Amino acid sequence: MITCKQGMELTVIENPSRTCTECRGNSEGRRENYTYTESGLKNVVLVGVLVYRCARCGAEQIEIPNMDGLHRTVALAVLCKSRLLSGDEIRFLRKVAGFTATNLAKALAVTKNAVSRWENTGKIGPASDRAVRAICGIQIIADIVEQQAGIVDPKDVERTLQTLQRFFVQFTPQAALSSVRDEVGEAEKLMIDPSQPFNFSLLPSFLSHVGPDRPAIQ
Repeated sequence: MITCKQGMELTVIENPSRTCTECRGNSEGRRENYTYTESGLKNVVLVGVLVYRCARCGAEQIEIPNMDGLHRTVALAVLCKSRLLSGDEIRFLRKVAGFTATNLAKALAVTKNAVSRWENTGKIGPASDRAVRAICGIQIIADIVEQQAGIVDPKDVERTLQTLQRFFVQFTPQAALSSVRDEVGEAEKLMIDPSQPFNFSLLPSFLSHVGPDRPAIQ
């Protein structure tokens, strides 16, 4: 039995251990904030997710009951960001939308090399950024509307549609270029609540040093 510590880091769970898939050792489960780099993004944090960590080899396994819902929720949050997309974010949106690099290039009437350059260098112009969001966003939201799995919060879909609408209306090259930032140095943390349905909140980087209390999910 695992006891609660500081109201968040450790909680009582029914089955606190399982066999490690790497070394067959014992993995102990704890609920904690987990940086989900497996998504391909560096700033996604799962709040209070169950993480099994092997005492022998240190291997980690996370328990996510709704992977499609998680990735769709992350995609909705990325679509809402005010600054230009990074290369990793473009790749992530493309994959969640179900596009190959070739298919996305055809949909945008650009070359495959252009898509590859955006994803690998992170250098994309304001007009191309807007086009990527439009094509990928429409496809992702259409998939959510027709979903058989991967449930997300309808409020997140509504918020994303409203944000994209405002973004397209107010988007100007001058506004976009003035907000270009260092993706590593100033990345916002995307806090994902792994409950059903998923929900998200953006935490500015300058707040990331604040204590371990669980951020409020808006």
